[in-house]
Amino acid sequence: MPLSFVQAIPVIIEQVVHLRPNSILDVGIGFGKYGVLLREVLELPYERYARSQWKVTIDGVEAFEGYRNPIHEFAYNRVFYGRIEDVLPSLGQYDVILLIDVLEHFEKEEGRKLLQDLLLHARKSLLLSTPRFPAPQGAYLGNAFEAHKSRWHILDFVDFDCSYLHIPIGNNGAEVFHLFPTQSASRKQDDAAFIPEAQKKELSGPLTIGAYIPHKHLTGGMKMFFEYLRILKR
Repeated sequence: MPLSFVQAIPVIIEQVVHLRPNSILDVGIGFGKYGVLLREVLELPYERYARSQWKVTIDGVEAFEGYRNPIHEFAYNRVFYGRIEDVLPSLGQYDVILLIDVLEHFEKEEGRKLLQDLLLHARKSLLLSTPRFPAPQGAYLGNAFEAHKSRWHILDFVDFDCSYLHIPIGNNGAEVFHLFPTQSASRKQDDAAFIPEAQKKELSGPLTIGAYIPHKHLTGGMKMFFEYLRILKR
């Protein structure tokens, strides 16, 4: 639906303000509430009340043009109506990109690719949230893009440089991830996993290794732990 958990608003707004962005891309703007809220915290404290005085660029992307309303035209500099996969290649760089309650509308592989593509357009960060338990949902007001297709967990983000916060909301909750662009080398070969020829000859077959995961929090230690497992598997 063209809305998201209101309980997550303080966390999301606070993290955006902390980054002091000059440009923001809001992907999946829905009704447009984050456009209004971001204008309030990024413009009004500096006596920039009139639209002509605003200095922060806030653009939006919305797949369903049926959600168009006066908020879009007022709060955002530009709104692009279309699938983010089609719109993104024509866009430039933004300090912060928001992806609020959007990721669950993609299949896992499509979602991972979207995250990687968005990070290429983010100077500082990609801030996203997704329900811990997405409810069964189909089209809304004729918008087929509203169907829920996936559920995301903290372990889905082990390959990203990110921080994580869970916001409990009744029997559900908002999973908030803050992803940061990195200049990491591609993982084609792992030098650490190189096995000399002499040792290869002694191996009679693949090893079977059992690994105990002590917790599910995305700490630095856990990320290293999963990196070790990945190298062992290779």
